[in-house]
Amino acid sequence: ANRGPCPEDLIPQFDLVKEAATAFGLVQVEAGGYEADDVIATLSRLALDEGMNVDIMSGDKDLWQLVTAPDVFPRLHMIDPLHLDSISHDVVVEKWGVSSDKLGDLLALAGDAADNIKGAPGIGPKIAAQLINEFGSLSELLANTDKIKQKKRRESLDEHAENVMLFRQLVALEDAIPIERMISSPSFEGVSNVRMSSFDPSKLVEFYERMELRKCKSDLERRLRSS
Repeated sequence: ANRGPCPEDLIPQFDLVKEAATAFGLVQVEAGGYEADDVIATLSRLALDEGMNVDIMSGDKDLWQLVTAPDVFPRLHMIDPLHLDSISHDVVVEKWGVSSDKLGDLLALAGDAADNIKGAPGIGPKIAAQLINEFGSLSELLANTDKIKQKKRRESLDEHAENVMLFRQLVALEDAIPIERMISSPSFEGVSNVRMSSFDPSKLVEFYERMELRKCKSDLERRLRSS
């Protein structure tokens, strides 16, 4: 999606993020050549295949595509990291006007500025939801533009159909990364075997000190004293 290179001042922070995760006892998984949401999508699919319910704590709306329908078990929900609200399929429909499995269609059609997805000019989220619900899918919509009465809307879809289908590929999540491509600390053979490491407060205190995160250190020490 014409995304620029990673900012140079961000690159040194990756190792610090990993170090912080280690201090918290969090398992870290990455896969070379894949984005984080693809790794999350793959791990989520594996967990569902193993019969586990899944909660993904993330503010990335692309991951809302993974939310399962109400009649699907095991189920997958999102967790809003700010308010800790559960995002179910009903919430997806209320927010976007389409089911979670059609959210990728909507983002490709309406555009997504955060990911530099331009969409079809003149078509916003509400119109996109209306069209997708009417025709059933993005591909069916683009194959039947002659049935759209509004001239400008029809012309926009016809003119930008190829780009919109490219956008659809870009917003799709890869949920089948080979597990051997994943690097994990500690290593794992199945999602059901993944566990947090034992929490060592001294590691986190030392990390906070080194990063000069005085407020975080003070809050942690206060919680440790009261526990």
